[in-house]
Amino acid sequence: MKVILYSEFLLVTKLEVLSHVIYHKPKSSHHAVLLETVEALDVATLSDRVTQLHVSPIRRVAALLAEANARRELISFGGGAPSLPPPKEVSEQIIKLVSQDSQGATVYSGTKGYLDLRSLVADDWAKRQGEVYDPESEVMLTDGATEAIYAAFQSLLNKNDEVLITDPSYLGYLEAAQLAGGRVVRLPVSVEQDYQPDLELTKSYITRRTKVVLLLSPDNPTGRIVESDYAKGLLDLAIDNDFWIIYDATYRDIVYGERGKAQPRLTSFPGAHERVIALGSFSKEASVPGLRLGYVLGPKKANDAIEKIKQYTSLAPNTLSQRAMVTFLSGDTKERYLRDFVIPTYTARRDFMVQAIAKYLPDAKTVTPDGAFYFFVDMRKYLTTMQITDEQFCSNLTKQKSVIAIPGSFFGEKGVGHIRLTFVSEPEERLDAGMKRIGEFVFSYAFAMTN
Repeated sequence: MKVILYSEFLLVTKLEVLSHVIYHKPKSSHHAVLLETVEALDVATLSDRVTQLHVSPIRRVAALLAEANARRELISFGGGAPSLPPPKEVSEQIIKLVSQDSQGATVYSGTKGYLDLRSLVADDWAKRQGEVYDPESEVMLTDGATEAIYAAFQSLLNKNDEVLITDPSYLGYLEAAQLAGGRVVRLPVSVEQDYQPDLELTKSYITRRTKVVLLLSPDNPTGRIVESDYAKGLLDLAIDNDFWIIYDATYRDIVYGERGKAQPRLTSFPGAHERVIALGSFSKEASVPGLRLGYVLGPKKANDAIEKIKQYTSLAPNTLSQRAMVTFLSGDTKERYLRDFVIPTYTARRDFMVQAIAKYLPDAKTVTPDGAFYFFVDMRKYLTTMQITDEQFCSNLTKQKSVIAIPGSFFGEKGVGHIRLTFVSEPEERLDAGMKRIGEFVFSYAFAMTN
């Protein structure tokens, strides 16, 4: 049997198309179409994997934020990055490392990262989350939580395994799961239930194909902290039905008020150690998103698998970032930074936004966030009157009022008709100005439709 190479197939196909053009000499638009087909066949092909991959809405958001940085009149409710400088101890350590030991600050580390930082991560997790991990075999460092998510999915999922995530949810999960061959199943949550997932509904979504349930708490885009009873019930389901829980704790230290005490210690529940892969990031807690450093804590077999993937994605975590985060986790630097600077600043902005939303968007529905950076605002009453989608609303808002907001539909089907508003990116006076512009924009539509 003769094996036909793909290149041979393309050559034969091109010859057939050209023959049709030459001998049949079509006088219609088909002639141009056929010639375009020939030209297309000359282009080297891409993988099915990447052609099926959607461009992330995050990139569209990033473009808007870049524009906001260039144009001062733009007020941004769009970003997911901290707006505060990192601790001065961290900045000073980076300067010292680069100026006094530039070679040592830029060499490779091992794939898992430096053991001293992994030990500090394990100690910090035990202090705040109540579970002890072995820094040598159960902790590793990654290029942000994004790589941790990607590597975890690559390590756990086989083709058509199901991943259950809430709807709405962080928009970075879907494509990462699909790249690993998984199929995403969406668990609906709503503003009427304070965006809390329901355990009985969750149970009804579990099938024999369920391989991972992803829990993000505090949540992006809703800001909710999941109830401890739900976390415990989810773990029981994982044990009974033999699936993994990926616990995305990226915002675990960004919590507000009394509800901050209710952040569940999922990994400390009996049976969690072998069922839960926890991951986090220094981007939010240390205000260093550009340093791209995250971490994974989990059982040795999972950690070893993630290390294998990381060898072929980024090889090793950023050395300079690791040295800087040793400073952040040493002594009381992190505690003071969060307690005295980050949480008071963000709490004031959150509380200000509660009043601003009530003042300028009185018919909107939302929930005061217990953690993270966001209000997820139900705008369906306004959008129905305005006869536009949430995406059109945000686009026109930027063009007409120089305000950036994120369409809720980016975060899932249940986000349709909502907008996400970040409250950490601007000081109070600009938050007020931005919310006033949004209110004026809504009113201008209503006024135009009555005339």
